[in-house]
Amino acid sequence: MSTSTCLLVGQTGGQTPSLPTTPSQSQPQPTLPKPLPAFYRNIIVLDPAHGGPDTGAHLNNSALEKDVTLAFSARLRSLLAADGFTVLSTRDSDPAALIPTDQRASVANHARPLACLLLHATTGGAGVHIVTSALQPPDDPTAARTALPWQTAQASTLSQSLRLANELGLSIESDKLPVVLLRASVPPIDNLTCAAAAIEIAPLSPSGAQPTPVTDDSYQQHIAEAIANALSAFRDQNTPSTIITGAAK
Repeated sequence: MSTSTCLLVGQTGGQTPSLPTTPSQSQPQPTLPKPLPAFYRNIIVLDPAHGGPDTGAHLNNSALEKDVTLAFSARLRSLLAADGFTVLSTRDSDPAALIPTDQRASVANHARPLACLLLHATTGGAGVHIVTSALQPPDDPTAARTALPWQTAQASTLSQSLRLANELGLSIESDKLPVVLLRASVPPIDNLTCAAAAIEIAPLSPSGAQPTPVTDDSYQQHIAEAIANALSAFRDQNTPSTIITGAAK
């Protein structure tokens, strides 16, 4: 982001400089805009995968992934709102046209959220798969950057994403649900400039029991509650520390 700079130019030549004005006579000076925060700690962006002509995977009982992710997004959104989060979504319905992945990333990046979750569903594997970007962190994470390459923008916040994934994994595991942490470039995760993870719901397959499909309401609610708890804990970790002023003793 570019910032404006005010240059104060003095007069030169043989003119007699004028006396400075008193504060009451001085003209108001332009003020520079306050810098934007790195993120807004109460904003979460949800990206229900697929939509429109892109149906995603065909799941059990003829369910489509695009419908499951949208339903799960609404369920999770309700829980997060109850925890005091402002929740934005890349889609709240089934669109007529495709939503490009670049557009989904732009929605999230513009909001500067605490985190963005990409929501998926599958019939493969079991439990909950948590995916973070396969990019590598920058060599110098403290270096100032005026612009981020679009295809590798996530690298700058990868450390936050890994902490987020760990928090999600611990919360889901504590609720007795199987969880797997993975690294992969799931679009549009590499283009995001905030903590980000893809959540893929797979069937629950207890040993010797009938598998629970991803469309099961109780199963979805269980996962959503674990995710909401993890995001609340992640928000607490990112609360700005209190600054105490005064002379050191």
